[in-house]
Amino acid sequence: MPRGLEAMERRLPAALLGAAAIVLGLLLSGAGVFEELELGLYDRAIRRQVGRAPGPAPVLGVAIGETEFQRYGYPIPDALLAEALERLVEAGAVAIGVDLYRDGPASGSAEDLAGWIDFETVVRSTPRIVTSELMPSADEPGTPPPTFVGPEQVGFNNLLMDRGRVVRRGYLIAWDEVGNAHLSLTLRLALLALAEQRVGMQPDPERPEWIRLGATTLPPLEPDFGAYVDLDAGGYQFPLDYARPDDAFAVLAFEDVVEGRFDPARVRGRVVVLGTDSPSVKDDFNAPFAAGRVVKGYRLHAHIVDQLIRTGEGHATPLTSLDAWTETVWIVAWGVLGIVLSMGITSLGWAVPTLLLGLLLLGAAWASLFAAGIWVPGVAPAFAWAAAGGLTLGDRARREARAQRELMGLFRRFASRHVADHLWSRRDEFMDGHRLKSQRVTITALLSDLKGYTEAAEKMEPDELMEWIESYMDAMTRVIESYDGAHVDDYVGDGIKANFGVPIPSEDEAEIARDARNAVCCALEMGRTLERLNASWRARGWPTGRQRIGLHTGPAVVGAIGGNSREGRLKYTSVGDTVNTAARLESIGGALDFDREDALSRVLIGEPTRRLLGDDFVLRDEGLHEVKGKSEPIRIYRVLGERAHATAAEGEQA
Repeated sequence: MPRGLEAMERRLPAALLGAAAIVLGLLLSGAGVFEELELGLYDRAIRRQVGRAPGPAPVLGVAIGETEFQRYGYPIPDALLAEALERLVEAGAVAIGVDLYRDGPASGSAEDLAGWIDFETVVRSTPRIVTSELMPSADEPGTPPPTFVGPEQVGFNNLLMDRGRVVRRGYLIAWDEVGNAHLSLTLRLALLALAEQRVGMQPDPERPEWIRLGATTLPPLEPDFGAYVDLDAGGYQFPLDYARPDDAFAVLAFEDVVEGRFDPARVRGRVVVLGTDSPSVKDDFNAPFAAGRVVKGYRLHAHIVDQLIRTGEGHATPLTSLDAWTETVWIVAWGVLGIVLSMGITSLGWAVPTLLLGLLLLGAAWASLFAAGIWVPGVAPAFAWAAAGGLTLGDRARREARAQRELMGLFRRFASRHVADHLWSRRDEFMDGHRLKSQRVTITALLSDLKGYTEAAEKMEPDELMEWIESYMDAMTRVIESYDGAHVDDYVGDGIKANFGVPIPSEDEAEIARDARNAVCCALEMGRTLERLNASWRARGWPTGRQRIGLHTGPAVVGAIGGNSREGRLKYTSVGDTVNTAARLESIGGALDFDREDALSRVLIGEPTRRLLGDDFVLRDEGLHEVKGKSEPIRIYRVLGERAHATAAEGEQA
C-alpha cells in the first residue's frame, strides 16, 4: 500500500472518532443539554458589559417599602398614591409608570371611594401616567387595569422568566386570545420619553412586521435565538442588554415623595417607575447582572425602559444570533479544527497545551462576537473541540504507545527471553507481518481459581487486598514460567489461565507428553506454593486461601488477537474445546463440589491428559461426570501427587 494511503488508513479511526464526537455535540446541543451552561456563559458576558451605556440614567425609581406599608397600610391607599403622582407630575417627570395593580377601590367605604376618585382624577388628567395590567397566562388569570383609563394609558407588566426566575428577555407587544395587541408598560413609558425628542415607533421599511424605534429595528426573537432551544417566543420579544449598572438608577422612597422631601431636579425630564420594594410583596426576580441576588420587578422595568430609550436614540442595538444552519457550521468547524490540529501536532507533549489554547481562542472569538452584538453557542463548540480533539489525540496516543511497545519487544510479552529470541530467529515461520500466526496445536491448558478471594475482598482494606492477591498471582506466575513451554495466558480476577506447549508448538507425542507432565507438576507445585503463602498470610493476620485447578490436553487454536493492525493491542491466547474443558474441570460442582471438602488444593484432569502421564503420578478415578458443553459424560481424575510421594498421597486417599 502506498505510504500516503497507509497514513490515511491509520488516521481514519481517529477521524471517525472525532466526527462521532462532533455529531454527539450537535445532538446534545439540539436536545438542550447545554442550554443552562450557555445561558450561564451569556450572563457572564452581560456582567462584563455592564457600564457601557452613555450618560446618566433617564429612569428613576420610586419604591414602596416595608416602612410605608407599616405606616400607611397595605395596599397603599389610593389617596396617597394620587398625591405621590401629583408631586411627580409637578416635578416634571416625562412619564410615570405605576407598577401596581389598581382595578378598583380597596373597599366600598367612603374614604376608599374618595381616594379612588382622587386617583382617577390625577390619572385621567395626566396622559404621561401609565397604569399596569397583568396579561393572563397559563399560570396567572391576569389582572385588568383601572376601569376608567383608556388603552393609551395601560401597559402590561408581565416579565419573561427563564429557569431560576432569571429575566433575560423583554416584551414589546403581546396579543390576547382574540388577537388584540397590548403594549408593554416599558414600551409605553419609553415612547412617552422618546416623543420629547420627536422619536417614535414605526414598522421597518423592509420588514413591516418588525418594529423600529427611531432608526433602530428590533427583530422579534425566534425559538432558536442564540443558544436557546425551543424558546417560547410568544408575543414580540427582544433581548435585554443591562448595559447600565443597577445602582445607576436612583430610587426615591415613596413616603419622601408623598411628603415632598425630595429635590424636583432629580425627577425633571426622567421616566419614573413606581413599584414595591418590600420583602413581604412577592415581586422577586433574578437577572444576569444580579448573580443570584433578588431584584424587584420595578427595577427590571427601569432597566428595560432605559434600553428602549437608548435604542430609540441610536445608542443601542439589539443582540442578534445566527440562523440554525450557520450555528451548525460554527460548531462543526471547531470540532474539525480540533481533529486537524490533534493530527498535525508533532509531539503528544503538545496535546494538552493545544487543546487549552484552542479553548482560549474559542473563548476569545465568542467574546468578540458577543461584543459585536452576535450571540453564538459557546459550550457546544467547546465540547466539539475538546471531545473531537481529545478522542483524536487519545487514539493517536494509543497507536503510538502500541507501536513503541512493539518496537521495544514484540515477543517478550509472550514468553521468556530465550523463547522470544528463538521466535525471532524463526520469525518467518511464526510471524505474519507484525503479529504471530494463528496455529492449530496440541496443548495442555491449565485453569486455576483461588477460593477465599470474595470473603477476603469483603473484609480487607483495599491496599491489603491488592497486596494479598498480587502476592498470590506473582508466586503462581513464577511457578508456571519456571517450566519450559509454559505461557501465562491471562489473569481473570483471582484466576490464572496458562498454556503448556506454546508459543513454539510441540510436534510429536513425546513433546506433548512432556507438556502434560510439566502442567501436572506445575499444578502440584502451585499447591505447595499456596501452602507457604497461607503460612505467610496467617502470620500477618490475613485470610488464607484454597485453589482449584483444571487441566486438559488436546487441540486448540493459538495466536495473537486484539487488533488487525500493527497498532492493535495484541494478546497471545488459546481458544477451543480443550480450553473450555479445562475451565469446566476447574469449576465443576455437584459430587465434586470443592466446597464440600477441606483440601488446600485440588487438581483435576481429563482422560487425554491421564494417558500421557504414565506412572509418574498418583491419580484417583472420580468416575464419569456431566460437563457443560459436552454431549457425553467425561471421566475425571484427581491428581494426588507425584509417584515419589505415593505414601502421603495414598494416606490422603484413605
